[in-house]
Amino acid sequence: MFKFLRELLNAAKEGVHEAKDELTFKAEEEKREESLAIENNILLDIPYEEQFGNALGAAFRVIVFGDWFTVFGSTGDDGNYPIHLYQFGNYPKIDQYRSDFIKLLKRDFGITDTDSCLEMLSSYFSLLGIEKTGTALEGKNGKIDTAVWDISKVGVNALIVAVASHITTSATDVGYLSKPVALDVLRKLSVYAKKHFSDWLLFSDHFMEGEDQVGLNSKIWKSYLKRYIGYLKEKKGSPWNNVAWWNGNHSV
Repeated sequence: MFKFLRELLNAAKEGVHEAKDELTFKAEEEKREESLAIENNILLDIPYEEQFGNALGAAFRVIVFGDWFTVFGSTGDDGNYPIHLYQFGNYPKIDQYRSDFIKLLKRDFGITDTDSCLEMLSSYFSLLGIEKTGTALEGKNGKIDTAVWDISKVGVNALIVAVASHITTSATDVGYLSKPVALDVLRKLSVYAKKHFSDWLLFSDHFMEGEDQVGLNSKIWKSYLKRYIGYLKEKKGSPWNNVAWWNGNHSV
């Protein structure tokens, strides 16, 4: 008898715990849906040209922010929209990452201030044959190893576009470039990208071919890049699945 009553009591307790767990789950689900609604509203306020230009360098940008696996966990797609893949310069949490961007810009590209940034971007523009007249890059001349960055090799141009986008947004995040100057650079890169590639899939495929040609990253980091690009292609919150390659106008 006592055993039976004890089992009933335990069952009742388990029922209470299950109910609490269910309420907790529902509360967390409602909170997540509310967060997603806020994120979607934020995206509506970000200009298309900023979203597109920023997305060109997304494969590098996610590495710096380092939240790819929490936002886009390999166990499932939670539908979150990482705002830093759509916006730059005034991203709400940029203060947490500014020192990382400063270190990486110096280590990877020798960029330490506005002039060195403009010189590096100018070099990439020259390789791609993008007109610099009337931009902040006019008259700037940087040095770059054209043997490594051989534009005649398949995919190198896509890699340059991604790198230049990454430099532009990162430099703006740390204060080396003003937002208007950065957007002007990204507009030029976007026009070039749309002229040479038809969609995000083709751009990403050429990007990886370019990485193979140039060899920017070690074997292990190349594997990370491939994984991130796979997520960019697949996850619902990825800018590559939300920012249209064409925005109603195919003329470039």
